[in-house]
Amino acid sequence: MERYPTPDIDKYAGVLDRRFEALLLDSLLVAIVVGGLGYLGGIVVGDGSLAGIGGALLAVQFGLPVVLPLYQIICEGYSGQTPGKSLRGIVVVNEYGSDISWGAAVIRNLLRIVDILPGFYIVGIVAAYTNDQNKRVGDMVANTVVVYTRN
Repeated sequence: MERYPTPDIDKYAGVLDRRFEALLLDSLLVAIVVGGLGYLGGIVVGDGSLAGIGGALLAVQFGLPVVLPLYQIICEGYSGQTPGKSLRGIVVVNEYGSDISWGAAVIRNLLRIVDILPGFYIVGIVAAYTNDQNKRVGDMVANTVVVYTRN
């Protein structure tokens, strides 16, 4: 993952294609790591692999909603991309095409809570399809946009 790839500021990423795919890839990566740690924790605390599976399920169920936003904030604050965004060739930038600030990364990711409402990102999808830059609520408040990379 390249730090601050060159954005194509005139080419906004769609919501239900690359952005959704990137979110799925990132969620899967975080779930594997959190679940693996939960599995190991279950084996250590419990008795055998069955306890490990229970630990993995609990870790994913309760850990993923906490770890995924932190992962997104850290990755986007550092490079404008998560590994999923990098694989899909998109990057988060401010409205002028410059790197986003750490504050913008925090705002846009904490406001996913609003975008997710009432479920399955309905508010975020509707918001993105009602503006020319495909911005969800978090992007509007943080003054960010998701665009394709030139690399």
